[in-house]
Amino acid sequence: MINIPITLQSDENGYFDRECPNENCLYQFKIKMKDWKEKVSDEEVHCPMCGHVDTSDKWWTQDQLEQMHEIASSYAMNYIQQELDKSFKSLERSTRRNKFIKITYKPGKRVTFINNPIGQMPEWEKEITCEKCGTTYSVIGSAYFCPCCGYNSASSSFSESLDTIQKMLDSVEQMKALFSEKYDSDKAETMCRSMIEGSLGDCVSSFQKFAERRYTEITGKSVRVNDFQIVEKGSNLFCSAVGYGYEKWLSEDEIDMLKLYFQRRHLFEHNNGMVDEQYFSKAGDTDYAVGQRLIIRKSEVEEVLKTLKKLGAGMLAISPIQEA
Repeated sequence: MINIPITLQSDENGYFDRECPNENCLYQFKIKMKDWKEKVSDEEVHCPMCGHVDTSDKWWTQDQLEQMHEIASSYAMNYIQQELDKSFKSLERSTRRNKFIKITYKPGKRVTFINNPIGQMPEWEKEITCEKCGTTYSVIGSAYFCPCCGYNSASSSFSESLDTIQKMLDSVEQMKALFSEKYDSDKAETMCRSMIEGSLGDCVSSFQKFAERRYTEITGKSVRVNDFQIVEKGSNLFCSAVGYGYEKWLSEDEIDMLKLYFQRRHLFEHNNGMVDEQYFSKAGDTDYAVGQRLIIRKSEVEEVLKTLKKLGAGMLAISPIQEA
């Protein structure tokens, strides 16, 4: 076996490019080269996006693999040329005194072995340091798991999700103009309305995941699926665990508002926003009658966002329950 030395060079901030080997993901991220060498296990690396776990030798980026292939090809061509030179020169020497056969050999153009260090992509702006193990990594967009220990930060994920929703709401008018140019004003209006309606669902889903994880971090217990999609039930769970519920951080009006919009989100999710008897009896929403369709405004979703941020900040301040 021939070993070819390959040098990997970090970017200007000391990061090393990695790529998820899961073919359904292929998410690219950066990790501090020092942390990769000193903290990350050879047996277990986690994808920050999908959570896929694999051994450390599987995380090469496509660009790195191409560069390594080029280095290996260059080495092979250089090696083959050297061996051919040796063989033919030896054969040439062996026929110098032969009266019947004389072989001459003229080497062709020299193939130079090029082994430049493999560089990394330009550095990215978003840096994350794992709250659990201290590993530092960098991503574009969202990340949910630490590549070293697999820790999923409830606070970081929740904050990232709400920030993404807010930016999407902020861009509605620009998106409407873009859609109008590409399609027409009617289609643009429909698509942007769908974005706003969908963002309400995103708010509830993000809070549900955050509250479930935060509850488990505090109590060490798990909850049933979708418990935190129901405002009263979620509040009661925290009340039973720590002695107070959502009223610790929110006013009665804010809690009532969340109850209403969580119910409205459920109606969009399961009945395309069409008011039925079940919604009417559960939500007590006097703004609509059975058979009408709900209207969700951007300002309403922003109010839900603001209130969930406030509620989330309160939950993050709770200390984990210590076992007796």
